[in-house]
Amino acid sequence: MRKMKKFAALGLALTMIATMLTGCGGSDKSGASNSTSGETSAEDSQAAQGESEENVESEADGEESAPAQASSGEQVTITYSLWDEIQSVVYQELIDNFEAQNPDIHVEMQLTPWDQYWTKFDAAAGANQAADVFFMNVWVPKYAEAGILEPLDSYMERDGFDFSLYTESIVNTGTYNGVHYTVPKGTDSMAVAVNTTLFEKYGVTVPTSDWTWDDMVAVCRELKEKIAAAGDSVYPMAFMLNSTNGSWQPVVYQFGGKVFNDDGTSGYDSAESIEAIQSLVDLIDEELIPDYQMVSDTSAEEFFISGQACMLYLPTFSSQKVEQAKVEGVELIKLPKAKTQEFIAGSMHYGMNSASEHKEEAWRFMQYLASEEANDIVGQRGIDLPARISSQSYYASSFEQFDGTAFVEGLVDAKAYPNAPAYAEDAINSITNDSIMAIFTKQIGVQEGMEKMAADINAEIESGK
Repeated sequence: MRKMKKFAALGLALTMIATMLTGCGGSDKSGASNSTSGETSAEDSQAAQGESEENVESEADGEESAPAQASSGEQVTITYSLWDEIQSVVYQELIDNFEAQNPDIHVEMQLTPWDQYWTKFDAAAGANQAADVFFMNVWVPKYAEAGILEPLDSYMERDGFDFSLYTESIVNTGTYNGVHYTVPKGTDSMAVAVNTTLFEKYGVTVPTSDWTWDDMVAVCRELKEKIAAAGDSVYPMAFMLNSTNGSWQPVVYQFGGKVFNDDGTSGYDSAESIEAIQSLVDLIDEELIPDYQMVSDTSAEEFFISGQACMLYLPTFSSQKVEQAKVEGVELIKLPKAKTQEFIAGSMHYGMNSASEHKEEAWRFMQYLASEEANDIVGQRGIDLPARISSQSYYASSFEQFDGTAFVEGLVDAKAYPNAPAYAEDAINSITNDSIMAIFTKQIGVQEGMEKMAADINAEIESGK
């Protein structure tokens, strides 16, 4: 595997996939941010890259620097970058709590919308100007390999960080080559949101959590018939077709498929993966769900919130959007079983900038974010399904508009998000995004498209070895 000597070599390819991984906390936030910290001029970036090359090369090889010395007692300002406007309100509460307990540290929040976050982060990181602490999703290997993430093992060992308190899959996805690079934040889960008011209107029985994929299709067909008879224009179901782990990738797992096989090759050309995507295309063809272009123009969540869809494949990262819309009559049930009820779940983490000038203060803030107090607040406010196991029970009862128990119960079927080789991450994400769009928009047939996607991914992996 080739090493990335410095982050600038990665480029800014994530611009092409801003809508792909809306999972892991990346729901659409139309209320814009106030963040400017990630905006770096090309001249500044080039100069900083030259100054930082030696440091980044050593970090890319996994060489961990010693923890910074204790604070001098004078107030230090650290920056904290995140992409979620809804979560930012609660994080300001956490910052206030932390600052009250640590008066020598001031935390400056930097909010950037999801569709701009990674482009700005990449530019800032390439210039050694990224925030001290930041939201990190499943792309830990990429940023660890590039030397952007500070290795945390020495901090954790020194302060007795207890990994057993957190969901194991989140801890594992925060490591790279046996080194811990992040502190666990939270995990995605999925359920189906049902508008029981619409089901009652159309005289259709609300399904239960023991339903199957065939049951779901049957319910959708019954709803379509009743909706047409009433002269209404409502879809039975909505999927986030333009979000990788918001809908279609979980369906691949429900049908027994995989993103990657055990030998590291793409699993998209398997019979199970092809069947999964064909099943979604069949739903589009029957007009049981809005098509790809529709949910690109108007989000699947908005179809449900506005009463234009009776059901919604709902990931936890979009749950607050439904909650705050105050949709009445919402009930959550588990995903329908195809071959399994398994689904792929992204995880969320807190990372530290390896170029931070205030690593000890950043680490103290990260410790607080990992604390029982902080995790309890996150769970109670319903902004994320917390990584800390003892805090997860709060999440189910955090919603006022519906019972979130199905999210928590669904975790037994959650499978950790599989990472591509770090050197190929950007290219594979672009291939996946472009390929699935071509399939859903009928530019290529399902089997041909899935086989081509797998072949292109495998070629990209081989080319970097």
